[in-house]
Amino acid sequence: MPKLKFKHKRILAKIRHNRWVQTITYFGHYYYEKSVETNSSLKKQFFQSLPFLFAAAITGLVAVLYALLFNYAEHLSFYILDLNPYLIFIVAPICFLFSWWVTKKYSPNSKGSGIPQVMSVMELKNHQKGHASKLLGLKIIFFKIISSCIKVVGGGISGREGPTIQIASSIFYLVHKYLPKWWEPISQKNMLIAGASSGLAAAFNTPLGGIIFAIEELSKFHIKYYKSPLFIAVIIAGLTAQGLTGPYLYLGYPKVSASGFKVVLAVLLVTIVCGYFGSRMCVVIFKVMGFFKRIKKLKFQALFVVVSGLFVAAFIYWMGVDAMGSGKEIIETRLFTDNKHVEWYLPFVRMNGLIASFSFGGAGGVFAPSLSAGASFGALTAQLLDFTGQNANLIILIGMTAFLTGVTRAPFTSAIIVFEMTDRHSVIFYLLLGAILANIIASLVDKKSFYERLKDNYLEEISEKEKSSTFTPKVQD
Repeated sequence: MPKLKFKHKRILAKIRHNRWVQTITYFGHYYYEKSVETNSSLKKQFFQSLPFLFAAAITGLVAVLYALLFNYAEHLSFYILDLNPYLIFIVAPICFLFSWWVTKKYSPNSKGSGIPQVMSVMELKNHQKGHASKLLGLKIIFFKIISSCIKVVGGGISGREGPTIQIASSIFYLVHKYLPKWWEPISQKNMLIAGASSGLAAAFNTPLGGIIFAIEELSKFHIKYYKSPLFIAVIIAGLTAQGLTGPYLYLGYPKVSASGFKVVLAVLLVTIVCGYFGSRMCVVIFKVMGFFKRIKKLKFQALFVVVSGLFVAAFIYWMGVDAMGSGKEIIETRLFTDNKHVEWYLPFVRMNGLIASFSFGGAGGVFAPSLSAGASFGALTAQLLDFTGQNANLIILIGMTAFLTGVTRAPFTSAIIVFEMTDRHSVIFYLLLGAILANIIASLVDKKSFYERLKDNYLEEISEKEKSSTFTPKVQD
């Protein structure tokens, strides 16, 4: 290669030391470094988001399959009742017994709704993290689905929405657990919050409800620390579910109206009634669960479960399909037909059936049954005050919101879920008013929410197991 002549070197030196050339070089180097840094940041964000995308897609798929299986089980129970009403006195005890036995023997922490288990995992201390695998995991998913569907076949008053939350959290937990060691570190709490929210969003097709549920019920820290994975998980799970089932509203588009001062009085009345009974029902469930827990002998526990099945069967034989399942048909009938009539005892039958179906320990949720109980109270209130049509529909929606708030103590979640189920923008303020007032009434009945009490029970059990495992008795010489 020929050497540069001296005059050429002088020209290059002048160019190199030129102010404009130096400025261009400086900014070129600066933006190059920035682009490298940006690309590195984008790569990091992509790898951090990938587990959320993957887990959310699986959640949407499992939520749809679970919904189909649950609906099939519910229609099978209706078919059995139509075939011969007396069969329910055989089928209900057997199904209740199997639902209880399969959780007790193979997966004790898959019992109930599943929301308290998720809340418990999120509050585990660092030295207790090993217990998370007992509250979430593949075994939980399988037996949660089996136990809840069998209970519904027997006519149990139960829902799939709470179980879907535990199932979704288990999926996210497993994805986080099996990430390679070289993967970008991801917070387990963020994964669980995103999982629970995406589960609720996929179960009800209510993405905003899932997000509000995470903020109101699960999180103890600011949303800015988990907003991106939360939104990603909710959107992907919802889109997956909609891709398989098509876009839909859980309840449809009921016609509502709020005309006259009398409607406001009706809203206040149904809110107070539903807030009180929602919370009171949870107090009774908790006491019955405590009684069942004190029964030590297995045969007496089995007898309690059989009696619970017969108790529910008696209601079903007396009232038919209104006394069984999630109660979605009750809501749809009152909202979308002219038949707003309910017997005065229907909401109490629904509540007592839920107490009997939930308390013995089989898997199953309280979300949908709470909505149907609230709808029954709303229809009864509208009936007593001579409301019909669109005004009656408003009272029914307020009843659903208030009763769910009384159970969950999550007023904004309850209001947003009912709002998204029906797409009724015009009554959102009535729903929020009913939810907040119901929350105040429920707090007067019991300061702690139902889920919070169950969560405390799980945490106490974990602490007791730790104490018993670390205790070593002294050996006398």
